[in-house]
Amino acid sequence: MDLATKEFYDDFWPRFVPIYDETKKYMLETLTERQIGRALDAGCGHGICSVILSEMAEQVVSVDVSSDSLATARQQAQRFGRDNIEFHHQDLQELDPNLGPFDLVWCWGVAMMAPDPMKVMRNLMAVTKPGGTVYLGLYLKTWLSPVHEGVRHFCRAYMDTPARRKLVGGFFTGLTKVACALKGQEINRRADNVSIQAQVEDWYYPPYKTFYSIEEIVALFERNGFKAECIQDRLGRMKSATIFVIRATKNG
Repeated sequence: MDLATKEFYDDFWPRFVPIYDETKKYMLETLTERQIGRALDAGCGHGICSVILSEMAEQVVSVDVSSDSLATARQQAQRFGRDNIEFHHQDLQELDPNLGPFDLVWCWGVAMMAPDPMKVMRNLMAVTKPGGTVYLGLYLKTWLSPVHEGVRHFCRAYMDTPARRKLVGGFFTGLTKVACALKGQEINRRADNVSIQAQVEDWYYPPYKTFYSIEEIVALFERNGFKAECIQDRLGRMKSATIFVIRATKNG
């Protein structure tokens, strides 16, 4: 089991549960489906996505490597009165194939945080039933990705205490305010996030992070028997720090 990622998200998601209404708005804009049989929330974290999927699916299976995140997800299921979600403490790199097959797999901003993202993606493909669909959000590789990675390694090595994390968050908040003011824009906190501090910690402190091009992920799915397309490009406020989303349907 990936203990480094488990430790990070054991601390992170209980503190930074996203905003339900904004998360639901985004998911409804993203998902084509409105009625789903079995759905997998692959890397459920805070559990809000599991709750929203459960409003459309007969059954949701939610998997995460972080036990404290799963506890938070169970609290959200109870909070919203959803009883068609089952939770499993598993590493997606070692996903139990017997949990599948699934009509829909949702994996948003998770696979690239594992030590072996390709293993995660192959496991997600394996548990998708013929005709089923995978929604996969990954970090986009840009010419500035090495710079972001350099900052992340510095933050983890030298600024990794609660007080120093707040200092880093404050620095980037101020930097963002200045950049937005120069562009005549509002502060760039993603709508579903509870704070810029959450964005900063999620960007600069995870133990692993891998960036991909859209073309290589589309090709990966197509080599494995899927029809794939990019449905959302550059979701982030900064072009150099952004997610793209692939929708891939498994051939029947």
